[in-house]
Amino acid sequence: MNTPTHRPGRARHRLADGSRSFVRALATAQALWLPAALALPSALLPASPAAAQTAAATVAGDLIVKFRDGSDPGAALAAVLNGQRPLASAAPLATRLSRELGVPLTLVQVTSGREALLAIDREALQRSLAQRAAREPGVTRATPVPPPPGLPPEQASVRIELAAQASPRAIAARMATGELLRPRLHADAGGATLLSYDMAGLTQALRDRIGQRADVDYVQPNRLLRPAGPGGLR
Repeated sequence: MNTPTHRPGRARHRLADGSRSFVRALATAQALWLPAALALPSALLPASPAAAQTAAATVAGDLIVKFRDGSDPGAALAAVLNGQRPLASAAPLATRLSRELGVPLTLVQVTSGREALLAIDREALQRSLAQRAAREPGVTRATPVPPPPGLPPEQASVRIELAAQASPRAIAARMATGELLRPRLHADAGGATLLSYDMAGLTQALRDRIGQRADVDYVQPNRLLRPAGPGGLR
């Protein structure tokens, strides 16, 4: 659905370190000022064609969830937004969703529209996969692959080293947990064997599942508007 117009408010939030926090902060800031900018008279808007051209990028692993007014999660988020409680007080809603869905989630912030910005905990996901893979008889080593700088990549991977007689496909099949976590076996550009979660697909699956809850109004991806003109990111 379309991004809703955020109501004015005082958001209190805690962002993760590094470039990922910058991406989320920028996306949230744009969600706040873009509706106001669109309401300005055309004479006051930037005249640069490059500034007018934008492209939407989805942050893989992030979801914006609006819980219904009157629901327990909605009340917890409202208390954070109003400054009555710290962000940590609403963290249990992410913990409950994690248990229900079998995917580790964290509450990153509460938007001015009283939405929860939830993120898949990539480190926990990779760490769990690496630990389980390392226990396989045919695996000699399993190491999480650190993400590159910039936007979070659309896969979370673990590099595995195999014994001579190992069956990599059988190992990959045994790494599947629940209905949503099913890593893919493939090789990187250097020929190393990887087990990877499709973060874009996992994000969509979570969006569908969470959107079916009775206490949820809507779920949408965390979109980042980026310049698409000359020299801009694409």
